[in-house]
Amino acid sequence: MEYHRPRLVVSLVLLVVVALVAWSGPARAGQIVQDNPALTKAFAAIKAGDGDIMTQVRFLWKNDEAWYTRWKMIEDAKQTIDCTYFIIDKDIFGQAFLGLLAKKARQGVKIRLMCDWRIAHSGYMKGVNDKLQELAGMPNIQVRLYNSCVKNLASLFTDFKKLVANNHDKIIIVDGQTCITGGRNIGADYYAGEGEYEIVYRDSDILMRGTLACQQMKKAFEEEWNYLKNTIVKPDRINLDDQSAKIDLAYRVMSRYMQGRGLYNPNELPTLSDNLREVLEEMNKDISKFKNISSYASFDLWRGERAKPVKIIDKTAKTGPLNGITPALVSFIDASNEEILIQNPYVVLTEAAETALERASKRGVKIIFHSNSGGSTDSLFPQAFLMNDLDRLLTKMPTCRFLAAPTHKERLHSKVFVFDRQITVVGSYNMDPLSEQINSEVVAAVHDKQFGTMVALRTWKDIEGRVVEYKAKLDEHGKPVSVFGPKDHLPPEVIRKMNMMRKLGWIRPLI
Repeated sequence: MEYHRPRLVVSLVLLVVVALVAWSGPARAGQIVQDNPALTKAFAAIKAGDGDIMTQVRFLWKNDEAWYTRWKMIEDAKQTIDCTYFIIDKDIFGQAFLGLLAKKARQGVKIRLMCDWRIAHSGYMKGVNDKLQELAGMPNIQVRLYNSCVKNLASLFTDFKKLVANNHDKIIIVDGQTCITGGRNIGADYYAGEGEYEIVYRDSDILMRGTLACQQMKKAFEEEWNYLKNTIVKPDRINLDDQSAKIDLAYRVMSRYMQGRGLYNPNELPTLSDNLREVLEEMNKDISKFKNISSYASFDLWRGERAKPVKIIDKTAKTGPLNGITPALVSFIDASNEEILIQNPYVVLTEAAETALERASKRGVKIIFHSNSGGSTDSLFPQAFLMNDLDRLLTKMPTCRFLAAPTHKERLHSKVFVFDRQITVVGSYNMDPLSEQINSEVVAAVHDKQFGTMVALRTWKDIEGRVVEYKAKLDEHGKPVSVFGPKDHLPPEVIRKMNMMRKLGWIRPLI
């Protein structure tokens, strides 16, 4: 055994060196090594019902995988599907999604589908209402629209926020076992590959498999489903334009294309009417843009992801009393020691969020925002109000960095929070008054260092080379002034619009 002793001594020395490096503090490259007991305590304080909180989780950041996941979940459903979306677009993705639900209903799966009333009556979903009415006439499907303006009109004079309250949740729950939430709606701009569509969102979702997580998600779904001022969608009494054939055709076009089998030739479907032939040609033209979604045949819902502690945190709209999200985020901010990473498309900080982040900055916690600018956003109002706050925030929180997507090519829609790379929050919640005080929202919180580190590194990968950094300083009079801000990179016409909007202070609570 003497022969091995020198090699053993060298190995022991290396182990001691590695241990000393690990003990000395956070590793290089921004990694956080040690667990934070305060965050563990904050996570434990969140009520999540009775049962095992261990849940298999998968973080979805690629658009094609996010679409495949939803399709696969619904295709595999055997008993029930509960589903709510803010937007189901009128394009091939929206129509195919409804066609897939119709197929599952014919197979005997019980389906509850809900959309937001205001969005359902907007241009986003033009023509989709007719298709929802068609679904509502099928066995096994119930369809509702959330918070009807017609039913809630009295709130115009009593509490306007109740009238404008939206259901912003994005939820699918299948068979009480698998669920998904996140930022993505149902539409091409959430699932297209880069360059395949005029606007392609950068977004995030979380897929979960576990009984308790699904129970909590179902509770969040039913909080809004059972609201008395929802509209129950009913089939047309006189159906002059049958939509069922169209959504069935959309399903077939999407399914074939995703399998890598290309487009339908109208001659393959000789029974199609002339009208449906025109519809098919339009669908073929629509779907042929999306080369990124033609490898579904090789997709697996799970790739060996392990179970981790997960809790679902819900917030009802202004129409209800529940808000678990804001207090939970504040508790995570207050417990953080090293780094708070926030990827969010709209940053209009409320008093609760701002004061919590100020406290964190005073403790020396690094705060990183990754958000939109006036050049990348789909809504200028939040950027206008951010202009009012930006210099003050950056000087009051000296440990804060604000990284903004400069153009529509980097448009962000992801809602992700990572605290000390230990707790990760993914869902529908934006950093603005609309999410905190008016809309219904839902998020999942994951307590796992490996998962948090992976999401943080993925977020930084998303940031690299795709942002401008806003900076501010105090002038000689102690007044916050911009070093680099929106005015330094946005076109003058965009700045003019934002300057007009930022004067409308009364509208800030609705942003």
